[in-house]
Amino acid sequence: MSPIHRRKFLKGSIFAATAGLSAGRLFAQDLKHDPLIDEDALGLAAMLRAREISQLELLEIFIRRIEVMNPALNFMTNEAFDRARKAAGTIPLNTRFAGVPILMKDMIDIAGLRRTDGSRLMLENRPERNVAYVDAVEQAGLNIFGQTNVPEMASFVITNNDVFGATRNPWSPDHSVFSSSGGSAVAVASGVVPIAHGTDGAGSNRLPPSATGILGMKPSRNRMRSGEAGGGHDIAKTNHVLTRTVRDSAAVFAETEDPSGKMYEPVGFVDGSSKRRLKVGLVRPDGALMTSEPEVLDAQQRAGRLLEKLGHSVEETPWPVDAEEMADAYMKFFAGKVGALKKTVETVSGKPLMESGLLTPLLASNILSSAAFTEKDIAQGRDYLAKLESVFEKVFENFDVLLAPVAPVVAPPLYEHTPQELWSDELAQYVSGRLKYTSPINFSGCPAMSVPLGRSRSSGIPIGSHFIAAKGAERLLYELAYELEEARPWRGVWAPYSLKYIPV
Repeated sequence: MSPIHRRKFLKGSIFAATAGLSAGRLFAQDLKHDPLIDEDALGLAAMLRAREISQLELLEIFIRRIEVMNPALNFMTNEAFDRARKAAGTIPLNTRFAGVPILMKDMIDIAGLRRTDGSRLMLENRPERNVAYVDAVEQAGLNIFGQTNVPEMASFVITNNDVFGATRNPWSPDHSVFSSSGGSAVAVASGVVPIAHGTDGAGSNRLPPSATGILGMKPSRNRMRSGEAGGGHDIAKTNHVLTRTVRDSAAVFAETEDPSGKMYEPVGFVDGSSKRRLKVGLVRPDGALMTSEPEVLDAQQRAGRLLEKLGHSVEETPWPVDAEEMADAYMKFFAGKVGALKKTVETVSGKPLMESGLLTPLLASNILSSAAFTEKDIAQGRDYLAKLESVFEKVFENFDVLLAPVAPVVAPPLYEHTPQELWSDELAQYVSGRLKYTSPINFSGCPAMSVPLGRSRSSGIPIGSHFIAAKGAERLLYELAYELEEARPWRGVWAPYSLKYIPV
């Protein structure tokens, strides 16, 4: 990205919108590049423990980063700056992260903070207490100072909603970053935070990292501490973080996994790669639902060759899931999840769903469309999804890891579809095609990660490689991630619209 184009973007977007000042006045200030931008969270924690910087000083730097970047990229929903300021200076330095600030996705209960799920319906929703996962985040020494943008109730594949607007990709602001942890991915990729929280119910911690050049990990079902208000676990959704470095992800994992051992023996902190060589199944493209873009296929072939160069065995294999059947089952499953919303909205508003103004036309019409599914249809969908667990168990009898695309496309244009559209068969196909490789993994219960190994030659947007392992095999994935990070370092590769190049 040329300096001229970047300067034009800044002048028109960031500086004119920051702190109520004109672009001219801001340019007159003695702005400097952030000296801490290359530090990951564990590096910052070490600085805090050494008292090279205070928790409050670090927090104010992070707040300033938001003030500079959010007007242009729009990754935030709610600020919690005062809450974090009160906590700064009180967080024990002997915790893993010693007071490093973190942004949380606006889809989890945090005591006293508004949780909107990107919807007008939820604007007055303030949970009274943390869920267990949030308790673990704070016990690890991370200081929550805000929440990040999502599509309305995670119901679409582009991070955009009517309340907060669309989140832009720092690699190409005319593109989205998929969804639904889109705001978190942009916050990390633009350098605002080294760690941001995400939830993954159909690919949300893998799709946005793929399009932003960072690491995204989805743990096994039931692996992490509960992110639900009742203390249970969703059949598809898991909580974890998006990061620039493998060690940050592994460290948060160690702090937030369920320590009870009821489902899996705790992994602890994985601190490096393994000498074990793996048998990798490289997924062969099949064109079902949609054909993968050539740049995506090229990125996966290059990832396969890298693995072979590192001594791993790579063998082509078909994708084990019938994409058409999966799409049908997922739509039925989704209908079962959102059906009760119609009654809720109409009761609250006193109006028919489409006239309530509490949901976007996209989600409201989707709910009406979902009403066509019977209880029998929904049960059939759930039955199909339940079988995916055994499908992938058979896969991992032959392979240690599957390597597939994260999505068949590099990244969607920002306004390719919007919340003002009405749900249609075309949009159902659009969503299903882009979730083709990620959504089955949630129902299989397996862990998976997006590793930033590729890049689009035409747009410059990153392309993640999707690694999937058997249930409970997070250690294997982290060890592989460390090896790939060393072989093809991405930590120092920054988006054009990031704080690496933009002064604060």
